[in-house]
Amino acid sequence: MGNFFTIFSSPEMTFERLKSSKLAWLICLIVLLVISFAVIYVEMPMIEQTVLDSLKSNPQISPESYDTVMDGNRTISYVVVVITSVATLFISGLLFLLLNLVVRGEAKYMQLVTVAAFASLPGMIDGVLTAILLKVTNAQAISDISISLGAFVQDKGSDLFRVLSVINPFSIWTLVLYIIGAAVMMNRPKKQVAIWIVLAWLVLSFGSLLLA
Repeated sequence: MGNFFTIFSSPEMTFERLKSSKLAWLICLIVLLVISFAVIYVEMPMIEQTVLDSLKSNPQISPESYDTVMDGNRTISYVVVVITSVATLFISGLLFLLLNLVVRGEAKYMQLVTVAAFASLPGMIDGVLTAILLKVTNAQAISDISISLGAFVQDKGSDLFRVLSVINPFSIWTLVLYIIGAAVMMNRPKKQVAIWIVLAWLVLSFGSLLLA
């Protein structure tokens, strides 16, 4: 369990230890899921209010069916978290494996999945802080709280807000852990893997905004 603390203070040494661990990724995934469930539980009232407002705006949906839809939405929210979390780790592992081939690294696939898992931890901190701020500030919507440069934009529905929301200290932190972890597992210089990882991050982060 010490790896969950040292990943923040000594990431390179932590990834060196994780090199030989076969179950570290699974333990980390469980931790990520537990934290995600807790965050969703806190945010659920706002999620449900958004869904309820959407139902009320649709005259074709009878009020009698609201409870059924809300119950289904609640279940789906938790199921989606599990599917998304697992898929993200294994897809990220595949992308890292491709990079491993490009730089002629020495990493194995599950080692790269482990990198993806532990590099996700800063994002969990982001989620927890956002959930806390939602409660403390009595925000009306999840989009009202943003721990990014988007927080300085008034119009939360604007393109500028979406662009600046990508620049988040926790996403940058995750990016740094990606670079350190990949370099350790692949046994390649950080600068060599950083170029590819940063480029891929820019394309995926800002490219997705163009498709939205």
